[in-house]
Amino acid sequence: MNKITTTILISGVLALTSCKKWLDVQPEGVSTKDELFKTQKGFRDALTGAYLDMKSGDAYGGAMTWSSIEYLARNWDIINTFNAEAVGLFNANYTDAGGRPALDKIYAKEYKIIADVNSILENIDNKKSIFQDNNYALIKGEALTIRAFAHFDILRLFGPMPDKPSADPILPYVTQVSNEIVALSTYDDFAKQVLADLDEAELLLKDVDPITQYSLAELNISKNAITVQPLVTDDYYNYRQVRMNYNAVLALKARVYNWLVPRGEANRQNAIKYAQMVIDAKDRKGNATYRLATSADVAMTDYSFTPEHIAAVSYNNLNLSYESIFGETGQLGRQDFAVTDNFYYLNNLFPVVERTTDIRWVGMWSYKTTTGQINFVKYKKYLQKDKDQEPNNQVPLLRLSEMYLILTETALTKTDAENYYRFYCSKKGIPFTAGFSTAGWEADRRNKMIREYVREFYAEGQTFFTYKRYNVTSLPAAWCAAGYTGSTTRYLMPKPDREINYHNK
Repeated sequence: MNKITTTILISGVLALTSCKKWLDVQPEGVSTKDELFKTQKGFRDALTGAYLDMKSGDAYGGAMTWSSIEYLARNWDIINTFNAEAVGLFNANYTDAGGRPALDKIYAKEYKIIADVNSILENIDNKKSIFQDNNYALIKGEALTIRAFAHFDILRLFGPMPDKPSADPILPYVTQVSNEIVALSTYDDFAKQVLADLDEAELLLKDVDPITQYSLAELNISKNAITVQPLVTDDYYNYRQVRMNYNAVLALKARVYNWLVPRGEANRQNAIKYAQMVIDAKDRKGNATYRLATSADVAMTDYSFTPEHIAAVSYNNLNLSYESIFGETGQLGRQDFAVTDNFYYLNNLFPVVERTTDIRWVGMWSYKTTTGQINFVKYKKYLQKDKDQEPNNQVPLLRLSEMYLILTETALTKTDAENYYRFYCSKKGIPFTAGFSTAGWEADRRNKMIREYVREFYAEGQTFFTYKRYNVTSLPAAWCAAGYTGSTTRYLMPKPDREINYHNK
């Protein structure tokens, strides 16, 4: 990473503002790193800064969830042709005045998030004696997980095709806050460093994270009257769904290993192992920590399926942003959701009942009524309950559904794949009784998995990565009104010019 970029990243690390109810952030800020890291609270505040950056518009409060990354996948149609960013990304014009700045901002913000946590990780071991209870392990474990999460998304977006990685150095894996240029890592070395951070985080969090003991209801104490010792004495231990908790480490490892399956069979086995560990997670009473969402959740207007959230970013007052982003005058919409849209109804494979029972469809989409936009539909995933009904204000980063899909697509036998997928379908309202096609069942599974990732994770930023991972060259016309066509050109993002120039020097 070049000196200019790194200096920019460092400059924002210490500028903290009030964030979440689970952290009491010092309003006047802290002037220097030395002062910040004199106390346990200072480390907590620094970690809050990283979470604040994660929910920014250039990261997971927009670009990497519902906007830029979804235009890359053509999940939105162009409502406003003057939106240069949307047009550039939609058409894979990554060097024009629209697409290039959007990608550059994502690249810079991801490394800014990394700089935030590197500042913590550089200091925390030398200050271990100042921490009380399990704060050292929690803060360090979360910081390592954030660093791995951000680096992995950089690899997925700006790295090579996962089935054809080059042996050449590709990207910097940054572990220190410095103005020195960081050497580029090869694809395999970069991936190893992601997993090394997650391995360490797993060990740190395994025996101390409240999510391994208490239920989500007990930890989200603002949503009910439950108070649990010792959580009530320290609010910092609550709200684990909006932290990089122990189960988030396991889920992220499943995602990473699934991406790395082309690099060796051991990766497939590890993807299976960690996905199953998340599914099997239980609280102290033996109840499953997470469950797949059903039609009952849609009926309760929980459109983002919070019982599935393994990790999420907290987005206060999400409803205020919802209307301007997805609502009547919002720029995100589609115009091809007639009955022939085969993301929700494959008329040659499924009966029409799928369109009437799939909970990702029923109640989730509606046509706009604003003049000039009546052919576009709006999406309700982030529509919140009103304040009296406890809105969740969460944008999911990792969900339980992905764990079932990973198990389905990595299963070695047709029977195992069908069993995982059949259970998943039973909760989502998808008819799946006959199983995968007897002849060429793996191809049938592949097509269904692509469809499921699109339907399940719409506006969560996973469609483009699914297309890249499967190296999708084209989709049937009825699947995508925009006629999505994938290619190496579409899947390989350019790094910012200044990064290329500095490393060439």
